[in-house]
Amino acid sequence: MERICLKGVNKSYKDKEVLKNLTFDIQGSFGLLGPNGAGKTTLMRILTTLIPFDRGEIIMNNHISWKDHNVVRSYIGYLPQHFSLYRNVTVVECLLHLAVLKGIEKSKAKVEIDSLLQEVNLQEHKKKKIKQLSGGMLRRVGIVQALLGNPRLLVVDEPTVGLDIEERVRFRNLLRKLGRNRTILISTHIVEDVEMTCDYIGILKKGEITFTGKKEELKDIVKGKIKEELLTIEQADAMGNQVISLKQQDEQCLVRYFTENRDLHTEVTPTIEDAYLYLTKKGE
Repeated sequence: MERICLKGVNKSYKDKEVLKNLTFDIQGSFGLLGPNGAGKTTLMRILTTLIPFDRGEIIMNNHISWKDHNVVRSYIGYLPQHFSLYRNVTVVECLLHLAVLKGIEKSKAKVEIDSLLQEVNLQEHKKKKIKQLSGGMLRRVGIVQALLGNPRLLVVDEPTVGLDIEERVRFRNLLRKLGRNRTILISTHIVEDVEMTCDYIGILKKGEITFTGKKEELKDIVKGKIKEELLTIEQADAMGNQVISLKQQDEQCLVRYFTENRDLHTEVTPTIEDAYLYLTKKGE
């Protein structure tokens, strides 16, 4: 598996610093979490060499530098958040065209496309026109085009946005499967996507990395800091940013909230979402 090391990476647009001294490693199935505006898409575009970074260094496996754009691109498959294809051609025709653009020999491309369509469960839809596909099918075609040429690093930006529940579950399972034999980076603001598909997590807030590590390590950050209690709506409203979630129960609510007082009420088992909210709300 590939390991990508970022060291002091910065990016600014005019006077606004979007990414600030990012230093962390990407390995295995890695989920990048962060609220909208945190800088996730900017980082994805840097990692896929679509835009340059201002300062710092990015290296893969200790010898491949992001300064060598053409070399790096040969290792990367990319599925952006806003993905569109030629609407009036069939799935196979579209993918074959994209494969040729990637420099893959036509006869080899046909075999590879057939195998990949089987892998993402689209074989029976290969003769449909792109405009006839559902949102989930279109995302799966997007994964196929990203996998053409067997890239060692797969980058996926906001993978399940706009998908219904069934397609979201199917797409998560596909990403989990694809992450078994390659490095995969998933950028999203949907905590459940990362929890279901990734082994490693990074949290980006206002252009800075606040955490990187395994899922259990992330949960440990809020261990003993989360409580649940039956309260009125008024009491819950008064707690402000401390509240994680609430569930209506008759005239009261079961409120899940942050507290530094370990003597208060019953401690509950922390989740990825608890830790994510704790780190992104901290200081606000």
